[in-house]
Amino acid sequence: MTDPAGRPERRPTLTRAQGRPAAGPTRRQKRSERNRQRILAAAERLFAERGYSDTSIDAVAEAVDMHQPGIYYYFPSKQALYEEVVRTAIASLDERVKEILISSDPPEERLLASVAAWVDLLTERPTLANLMLHEAAKSDSSAIARILPEMGGHVQSMIEDAFLELGLEPTPDDIFHYASVTTGAALFFVAAMQPLMSGRKGPELKRSMERHKQLLLSGTQDLIETMRKGCETGERRERER
Repeated sequence: MTDPAGRPERRPTLTRAQGRPAAGPTRRQKRSERNRQRILAAAERLFAERGYSDTSIDAVAEAVDMHQPGIYYYFPSKQALYEEVVRTAIASLDERVKEILISSDPPEERLLASVAAWVDLLTERPTLANLMLHEAAKSDSSAIARILPEMGGHVQSMIEDAFLELGLEPTPDDIFHYASVTTGAALFFVAAMQPLMSGRKGPELKRSMERHKQLLLSGTQDLIETMRKGCETGERRERER
């Protein structure tokens, strides 16, 4: 190509940096993220075992073989660390359940699969159950009370949508009972019952957890059926008026 004067048009030259693909994280950034994840994992375990008040930054630092200032480099306070632990815990559940609830499977299958995923997650990561029970025992000022509406609201909406697809119109009480049957029972079983069965290990413990999951799924199906019958009864009464 030529310019208006008939001279060959010059192409813009790329610098070495411009010609390269976007750079990924540096070695230092990767190491920093690994340290951050190690701190969160250790803090989750300690908060779950001891609770917030009895867990110190020194204990977290010792668990990851760091000095106290190293923890404060990543998290400005114990409260900030704790809230990030809770946020990470909720996010892990949120991602797993959301993937199921947005699928094209029939609504009842989505609801049951989300319950199964919840039990599986707690079984794989029992510290979550202890952590959330610690939080549930607190007042409305708990970290979960502040964080859950930010992250879990859309999951609740998807659960309500699944009920609507089943022809049901859940009330706030219905959602509360559904959460009690699914979430509460699994939390208590993993956090409280599993330690009582400490003599059961390996395949025996796995069978016990699988049995609990099946009972929980059966209870969920019963609840859905109860809601369906209640809806049918309400519609019949409306017609008889």
